[in-house]
Amino acid sequence: MRPLLTLLCCLGVCSVAMVQPTQAEVDVIVSPENPLRTVTASEVSDLYLGRTRSITEGGVSVAIRPYDMVDGLVRDAFFMNLNGMQINQVNAYWARLRFSGEVLQPSHLPDAQAMLDTVSHDHNAMGYVDATLVNDCVKILLRLGGGAHVPPSP
Repeated sequence: MRPLLTLLCCLGVCSVAMVQPTQAEVDVIVSPENPLRTVTASEVSDLYLGRTRSITEGGVSVAIRPYDMVDGLVRDAFFMNLNGMQINQVNAYWARLRFSGEVLQPSHLPDAQAMLDTVSHDHNAMGYVDATLVNDCVKILLRLGGGAHVPPSP
């Protein structure tokens, strides 16, 4: 009985650890000079899965260069909250597409500071960071996780 109880306790701890990343709030960000005022999760998903390279708002198409994190809990939370994909699914998706040569995978940045720096200086860049790290150098288009959506800045 004791080994079964230990196993159940371990499974409970593991399941809590697996759910935790989706609880993080992740902000989808662009440069303040980017003309976009809002995006949908579907539009962001299409960008990060290579299905499109632009977003149209108000009849104007804006070319977007998406940036991805190398690894970590924020990346896990981003894809889980964005489209319900676990990182192993995202990696498998891109592994299949790399062979086609038709779609470019988002460029990877090593950490949140690199993401903030890159996005703030490139008006066509889009990225994501933990919501607690956002500063005035970027504009938030969408908040994922926590059930909250941040309205666009005027």
